[in-house]
Amino acid sequence: MIIRDTGPRERSGTREPGSVASPIAYAHPGAFRAARAMVGLTQTQLAACLGMSRRSLAACETGAGATLKTIAALRDYYERSGIEFLGTVNLTTNEVHGSGACWKLAALWCRCASSLFPGDANFSAARALLGLEEREVARGAGLTPRQIGNLESGRSFTRKGYDRLRGFFEDSGVEFLSFRTSVRDYIGLGVRVASKEARLRPGLWANREAGWRRS
Repeated sequence: MIIRDTGPRERSGTREPGSVASPIAYAHPGAFRAARAMVGLTQTQLAACLGMSRRSLAACETGAGATLKTIAALRDYYERSGIEFLGTVNLTTNEVHGSGACWKLAALWCRCASSLFPGDANFSAARALLGLEEREVARGAGLTPRQIGNLESGRSFTRKGYDRLRGFFEDSGVEFLSFRTSVRDYIGLGVRVASKEARLRPGLWANREAGWRRS
């Protein structure tokens, strides 16, 4: 499955003279799903935390019937939790490019010591970005649902299984984002839809691994 990052037909932000692109002010549904995977909450848990219905939360993650008030509340929660939303929208075509979510560096330092993920790959966030079930990813990667679960949680897995799953996501249009440090090489930050139109901010790398690389 190749993800087409053309997103909801919504306009937001302020257009500068002569400009056709601006930061996304709302967040693509896939980015909301990835953000929830990064904080490790179910829809029910997050809805209870925000005091909203699970149906309203689900609408933000599907792009069907979400209100601007709910979207704003959800964005505010994630941003206060240390997550940054990525992407640009072309105001001529209304196409969204490079949507995703990553940890802000200030929040990252509080989390990196307990990171469970090998290299820079957050597989649960990648699956959420694509909107796929475990069984769908398992079938596409040639793995079992149990292996997918182990890789997403950082439990027992093999190098071969890791490479297969990472390769599946990269071939499906996902970029794993990381930040380079002198202490831990590349630390994983999040995921986004691969894009040539939306440049990463300085200091971020796409599809780089700490320790070992897929051939």
